[in-house]
Amino acid sequence: MILAAGRGTRLEPLSNLRPKPLFPVVNRPLLGVIIKQLEGMGVREIVINTHHLAEKVVDFVRGRRWGLTVEVRVEPEILGTGGGVKNCADFLGDMPFFLLVNADIYHTFDLKPVVQYHREENNLATLVLCDDPRLNQVGVNGEGRIVSIREKEVQKSHASARILTFTGIHIISSEIFGYTPSEGYFDIIGLYIDLASRGKAIKGYQAKEGYWRDIGRVEDYRTLHRDLLGEEANPVIHPTAQIGEGVRMEGVVCVGRGSHIGAGCLIKDSILWEEVSVKEGSVVEGCVVADGTQVGGKRRGEVLTPEGKGD
Repeated sequence: MILAAGRGTRLEPLSNLRPKPLFPVVNRPLLGVIIKQLEGMGVREIVINTHHLAEKVVDFVRGRRWGLTVEVRVEPEILGTGGGVKNCADFLGDMPFFLLVNADIYHTFDLKPVVQYHREENNLATLVLCDDPRLNQVGVNGEGRIVSIREKEVQKSHASARILTFTGIHIISSEIFGYTPSEGYFDIIGLYIDLASRGKAIKGYQAKEGYWRDIGRVEDYRTLHRDLLGEEANPVIHPTAQIGEGVRMEGVVCVGRGSHIGAGCLIKDSILWEEVSVKEGSVVEGCVVADGTQVGGKRRGEVLTPEGKGD
């Protein structure tokens, strides 16, 4: 299951135009990247929950051919990470366990060892963890049990705990549906805290090899592109984009489908979504430019949208 219902308020005004799971990552919607990853590891059926700008998620999924079955569940009222999973119990409950992935993360982890660990340990839930000093807030003891979350003690531990970051990837046994509320909004992390405090097998698995980043903030979104492309990479330009004479591109640059860059422009360290128009002689540096925005003049370090600052 892919969790794709969040509002993405920290990414406004960009998230007013696209739901966070459809933000382009090197000109590919992140949700499509995640679906292809799951297909590559052998997944054959996926359910996606959605709420914010749900019609865009539905159109994206229905508008493409996938190599596996993809179902979308629209939540008229947002149900939270736990409520969203409970709402899909009929889809997930027949499996001994299922994979749950947040739709706002990019990663390169090999999840097959996590699946094996979950099976061998007979866990109720296994949280995939990594070491990211910016976000470390999950304590794990030597047995892999979750002993603290967000500085809240979950259960007593006789040894010091490693403090790690939850990646937004879980493997969950369908047995968990026997512990969830019957309906309505709830947070799955809150459920984990309750179950772990009762001695249930809520454990963590540290992924030590691979890359991970969420895109919860605009700066995270920019950093992801810098990490993926590198400072010296060639610009990524969609084949349908039109680039005028004398345009210079420096640093990390992505130009999306149907965009037009006028002659003599400088585009530096910027991500341009689809159907963006940049007037001749303009400078766009350190910006994220949303779909359909017209840009003119010198713009530095801004988020530009059609409704916001552009011309």
